[in-house]
Amino acid sequence: MPYRSLLSILDLTPGEISALLDRAEEYLPRIEAGGFKDTTLKGRSALLLFYEASTRTRTSFELAGKMLGMDTINVSAGGSSVKKGESIRDTALTLNAMHYSVVVMRHAEPDAVALFAGCFERSVINAGSGRGQHPTQALLDALPLRRAGVLRRGKRIAIVGDLAHSRVMRSNLQLLCRLGLDVVLVAPPTLMPDGWSGLKPEHWLVNPAECGSVSWQTDLDAVLPELDAVMMLRVQLERMGEAQFTNMDEYSKLYGLNRRRLKLLPAHAVILHPGPVNRGVEVSEDVFADPRCTINDQVTGGVALRSALLVWACGRQGGAGED
Repeated sequence: MPYRSLLSILDLTPGEISALLDRAEEYLPRIEAGGFKDTTLKGRSALLLFYEASTRTRTSFELAGKMLGMDTINVSAGGSSVKKGESIRDTALTLNAMHYSVVVMRHAEPDAVALFAGCFERSVINAGSGRGQHPTQALLDALPLRRAGVLRRGKRIAIVGDLAHSRVMRSNLQLLCRLGLDVVLVAPPTLMPDGWSGLKPEHWLVNPAECGSVSWQTDLDAVLPELDAVMMLRVQLERMGEAQFTNMDEYSKLYGLNRRRLKLLPAHAVILHPGPVNRGVEVSEDVFADPRCTINDQVTGGVALRSALLVWACGRQGGAGED
């Protein structure tokens, strides 16, 4: 089968999303038991090309590749020819000539990964593109939701926090709406994204009539009692100006998930955060002790999901137990 690329959630059909989650669930017990080693992708190579800092995404891709038998190589912007003025296009053409099987790429500009993919002949996986997309994060976030029975049509999830700068929100919004969930976006007015109308399903889905709804809210307390899941987002101070944010204490009082707000959340609801977490700002220490919290499970699930995605990207069909 040919190599396949993932630049946004819209590159996947609902059936492909389900199949990737199925395969990730096959890998998950083996990863929870300490990891595995097989030869599913022996002879394939993955270049991790990160122009922005990353811990979870880069290390989980590296670990996933090594467990599957791939050769994995890390390159950061500081150690690449970008420092010498090389363009994204020329970088892609150079790496294409080296015949890497997969390039996993993160970049600060929203269109950079797509530009790179247009010049690279094999698989490109978007590991985060500016304020644009982070599709692998949305896929791994879907794992704990599915395991809790929440990833179903008609369920309701809130995405809370710094929406203006969040590629995680944009990818999750596409995935959740596509699978029929209703999404409510919660933030102070200064952190709502530009072009709200462009975030509605009718603007980016083939058949929006079958998709969940999107609504907007500035009052977190008002929505918590009716949720099946809540996703808290990191406050990205490095991307915002003073006019968008006053101080951490005020933000935490209005939009942080704390002991009082945990009581408003239904007993069955799932709590997520893509990380890294500003403890005491987006979530309090009480959240980590709550059995509804899946923040650490998301990290483990990330290795399983990215294992499944590398197999998919290389056009392989083997299951999690293939040697």
